[in-house]
Amino acid sequence: MQKGLVRLWWVAFLATGAFAAGAACNTADLKGASSSGSNASGGVVEPGEEVDAGDADSGRDPVADLDGGVIPASQNVTIQVQPSDSGAQILAAIRGAKTSVHMTMYLLTNDQIIDALGDLMAQGKDVKVVLNQTFPPNGGSNTTSFNKLKARGVPVVWAPAAYTFTHAKAVIIDGARLLVMTMNLTETSARENREYIATDADPADVADAEKLFAADYEGKAASVSGKLVVSPKMATPVEPRARLKALIDSAKTSLDVEVQSLSDDALTDAIILAHKDKVQVRVVLAGGNFDTPAQKESIAKLTAAGVPLREVMSPYIHAKVIVVDGSKVFVGSHNFTPTALFDNREIGVVTDSAVEAAKVREVIAKDYAAGVAP
Repeated sequence: MQKGLVRLWWVAFLATGAFAAGAACNTADLKGASSSGSNASGGVVEPGEEVDAGDADSGRDPVADLDGGVIPASQNVTIQVQPSDSGAQILAAIRGAKTSVHMTMYLLTNDQIIDALGDLMAQGKDVKVVLNQTFPPNGGSNTTSFNKLKARGVPVVWAPAAYTFTHAKAVIIDGARLLVMTMNLTETSARENREYIATDADPADVADAEKLFAADYEGKAASVSGKLVVSPKMATPVEPRARLKALIDSAKTSLDVEVQSLSDDALTDAIILAHKDKVQVRVVLAGGNFDTPAQKESIAKLTAAGVPLREVMSPYIHAKVIVVDGSKVFVGSHNFTPTALFDNREIGVVTDSAVEAAKVREVIAKDYAAGVAP
């Protein structure tokens, strides 16, 4: 579906209510939290991002676009960094579910995960899966996995056609923990990519995630007003671009950004303004073959402004994270592009755990040191 048509479809949808469904860095315990196709390097080929989603105020104001002037942060979040354990903790968390697993996944090709879901279903657990159906060219396929889940009796549906892509990577376990991931559940992602997995045990976040999952599974609309960073923009009163821009604008001493794709003008400008405001900035992007024309433009702007920027070849940078002042961190499925921020189904979380923020910042510093200037 073309992106302009998607927006028109949503206007009609909202008006009528109708829906046509079509080491220390890796010690986060996924069992409980506390206070696309593959390229040569194992990275997933992500959706194209050549979209103009409109201009946004690029002034440096951390509260301008947020209700009450607050950047919401979730509690009880821990973060695991990959590559580390080849996804063993994720698999164990799913297999250890006592009552339910609800999964929304852009790309699922890991047979161990599929088998775990089937086994849980055979045990009488509440298992449901929403899979992305439409991919960009050479971007992968979920058809085989869809059929395997069906054969095991797992209730699985294709994601709503209203989204350009359902790019979220989220797993809700026992209605008590939400795994918010940058990582697809493929055979190679946890072994070869730089990925981050946030285990969120904040009850309000889990409830919002369940609401979104139920809507997508049933082919209905849903909006949440909590702390999660959610796309598309009509799914939340505060759009995801505004939340992420406010987070960047709030940086006073340091700003670390690590992301596969960066092409959104407002976020690019916010990073530049932070640098000009004497904030210590580091930006890490995926190296190699992922520079779209829009990303090349953002790289050119960042370079011209003197923003410290590196591209990394290995591990493949599939991350989508921001660390502010070493004390607050965002982890999500969103690339920093208009498509991700406005048209896809995406889910992210911000936590003010200084321990988790320091963990992520240490990894970004390591990746930056290993990178090369574009």
